[in-house]
Amino acid sequence: MTSTNRNTNGTKARWAGVGITAAIAVLALTVQWGVVTTRLETVSTRLGELTTEIRSMRSDLVSIERRVAYLEGRFNGRSHSQTGGTP
Repeated sequence: MTSTNRNTNGTKARWAGVGITAAIAVLALTVQWGVVTTRLETVSTRLGELTTEIRSMRSDLVSIERRVAYLEGRFNGRSHSQTGGTP
């Protein structure tokens, strides 16, 4: 009877080890999934901020280009009128 008890206890211990290992693996995957999800949300938020900054910078660039074109037009217009050329 002791040999039968020993086999039964060994089998139970083995299955308990498998169960604990599976539970730890599931817990680790859950934690890892949470970390990855949090990081992805952070990256998504930062990309949204960068997109907004790029749009703002493009708007500023267009404004600067308009001003430069206006100044170039005035400068070119003055140079033609000063030299006696036709504008």
